[in-house]
Amino acid sequence: MSSTALTVGWVELRDAALGATRRGWSVVPGTFLGTDRRWHGRDDATGLCPVSDTWRDAPVTDPAHAQEIWSQQPYGVLLVCGRGVDVLELPHRVFGLLPAPEVPQLPVAATATPPRRWLLFTTTGSGALSSELAQARVRLHTAGAWVALPPTGVEFLSPQRWLEPPQRSSTQRLRTADEVQHGLLTLLLRSGLSKGADDDTD
Repeated sequence: MSSTALTVGWVELRDAALGATRRGWSVVPGTFLGTDRRWHGRDDATGLCPVSDTWRDAPVTDPAHAQEIWSQQPYGVLLVCGRGVDVLELPHRVFGLLPAPEVPQLPVAATATPPRRWLLFTTTGSGALSSELAQARVRLHTAGAWVALPPTGVEFLSPQRWLEPPQRSSTQRLRTADEVQHGLLTLLLRSGLSKGADDDTD
């Protein structure tokens, strides 16, 4: 086995990139861990990051292009936020309030390492996070940011995973980040979790 063979299946990563572009999501190739426990994809890689420094300028949106790129190397699949899709990152204490009618069903991914975080995928909104949600340790990933899509590995043998996978086609209607924020804020106020604490344990 090559020292650069990925700990997550190459085919699964390629399928993830293809699936994302078919839904209209913008992605870029990311670095990847090999069985030598080293990061590959760029010479200065010390962790998961885009392969190219110009990733913001040329995201992959075409399935044929994704097929070509992810057939060359088992790259991580990184979603480019702010291009139709934003991501709300929730700590365990906030995610524990879901599911709830105030927050519509959305694609949800779980991060690979503790303290566990949950990623809710929404449409791009105003680009601002409410101060109340920021105090509760909620983060908004929008223009200028990226997040790893499952099953991208972020450390040895620890891939991201879907809890609620997105639909295979572009027919699923994502809710706006602003709409989801409003629902989350309603839940926080009702539960009394108006301020965050240190990062949650898994």
